[in-house]
Amino acid sequence: MKVTCTLLLCSLALASPLHAEEKTLKLYNWADYFAEDTLSRFTAETGIQVIYDVMDGSETLEAKLMAGGSGYDLIFPGDTVGERLMRAGSLQPLDPSRLTALDDIEPGLQQLRTHYTYSNKATVPYTWGTIGLTYNTEQIKQRLPDAPVNSLDLLFKPEFAAKFADCGISLIDSPDEVLAVVLNYLGRDPRSAKPADLAAASELLLKVRPYIRKFQSQPVTDLVNGNLCLSLGYSGDMTQAQRAADAAGKQVTFGYHIPREGTTVWMDTMAIPVDARHPEYAYAFINFVMRPEKMAAISNFTGYPTANAKARPGVDPAMRNNPQLYPDEATFERLIPGKDIPQADMRARMRVWTKFKTATVK
Repeated sequence: MKVTCTLLLCSLALASPLHAEEKTLKLYNWADYFAEDTLSRFTAETGIQVIYDVMDGSETLEAKLMAGGSGYDLIFPGDTVGERLMRAGSLQPLDPSRLTALDDIEPGLQQLRTHYTYSNKATVPYTWGTIGLTYNTEQIKQRLPDAPVNSLDLLFKPEFAAKFADCGISLIDSPDEVLAVVLNYLGRDPRSAKPADLAAASELLLKVRPYIRKFQSQPVTDLVNGNLCLSLGYSGDMTQAQRAADAAGKQVTFGYHIPREGTTVWMDTMAIPVDARHPEYAYAFINFVMRPEKMAAISNFTGYPTANAKARPGVDPAMRNNPQLYPDEATFERLIPGKDIPQADMRARMRVWTKFKTATVK
């Protein structure tokens, strides 16, 4: 009897940590990409603990998943990354019957998903936005009273760009996004790798290179501190910069425009790796954050629109009533979806980008 009880106690001692481990969701996402209480409320409601690993780049995410055995139950890939991961067999198809809010996804995003033939059955949209022009309204007006802030002419015409060189111009450090915007501006295929198209893009970029101060994907701090007055980048930059400036008591106003010539649209998604240990917890988390009130809280914290159309009433009016952040159907038609570009084409485009970035500025 003594031996039996000892074995029972040992079994319970071993079972307890195992059980605790099984109630753990491991997810991989960008930093500060939830509302402040998203994870704690999920744990309080479900009892599932969350291990939140911060992603430092899409390339890292892709490498981890392609290698297999990442250990993650839920990841947050961008649209084209999700496409490549699904094509490689690194994601599992989702069971629609286990998802509670698929019908509530923004109509524009529903249409956007159809462009991703591999991953549209393996991902759920999370946040989204556009690449456009964020600017310090006063500094731009001082230098060019009739500045075409709704046009890429503001940046890509050297005579305009030169006027803002002293207050600072930055470009998002993303060759695919910038080249897509440039090629579309030139009336060419945004995802082209044809020599003639890339030569035209290179010529345009090199003409404005002397006026570019920085290449960066997070310009908010520099915008707020007055080191930049114009940036081609994410739509959320404007919201984040305005909030930071207001919190610091700075009397500055930022604007954002989707270029009238068209631009790219991006979508971050939620996906379950094919070797996830606890897909059931991943489904629980997806359904949790897709609730309108959770999505609204995430949108208000991050500054980006979220996927659930029913979340809009709970979003900060300064965001939801801004047609540059929540574009109408006609504007959505001018947006360029991402594309999984062949490696050879990517290398050709990268050569143009490298030449542009490293060009000597006189």
